[in-house]
Amino acid sequence: MGKKYRINTSCPRCGCTATSAMTEEEIKEKYGDVPNIELECHECMMKLEADVQEDDGSDKS
Repeated sequence: MGKKYRINTSCPRCGCTATSAMTEEEIKEKYGDVPNIELECHECMMKLEADVQEDDGSDKS
């Protein structure tokens, strides 16, 4: 199994946040092979750029 990466988003408009952990293969399958992941806030639909970091297994964001 490959390294896990943590994907964090925080919407500056409405303040909602989301975090998920995926392998590099899962990220490429879901978002494509792109340098930056752009998502839409599920509350207000604002477009955001996700913060992707290597997941060290801790619960801190």
